[in-house]
Amino acid sequence: MFPLRFQQDNHQRAADAAQPNASPSLGPLPWQSVADAPEDAQRRLDAMERDEPKRRLIRDAKALAKIRKITQAQMADEMGVPHRTLEEWLQFRRMPKAPGTTLLWRWLSQYAHKK
Repeated sequence: MFPLRFQQDNHQRAADAAQPNASPSLGPLPWQSVADAPEDAQRRLDAMERDEPKRRLIRDAKALAKIRKITQAQMADEMGVPHRTLEEWLQFRRMPKAPGTTLLWRWLSQYAHKK
C-alpha cells in the first residue's frame, strides 16, 4: 500500500536480527527503564503474598454469609462497617487494614459455629 518503507532505528534492527523468528519488541514504555520491570514485578508479587491471608479471610467470610443466606447489607450491619466498605472488601477492590481484618475475623468466629 505504501511505496516507501518506514525507517527503523539501528537499535531496533540489531534486536530484530538477533531474534529473527521473534515478534518485534516494542521495548519498555517511556516512563520505565529495562531494570525497573523485574523490580516492579517483584513488588507486585510481594504485595500479593502479603495480602493472601486477608484474601483467605474474605473468601471465608463470603462463604459463611452465603451459608447463612444473608445479604451484604445485613453482614455489614452485624460487623458495624458501612455497606460500601464491606462490598469493596468482598469484591477484592480494597483490602481491609488491621481494624477491618479484626472485625472480619471476629465476625467469622462469632457466626462460624452457629451454622
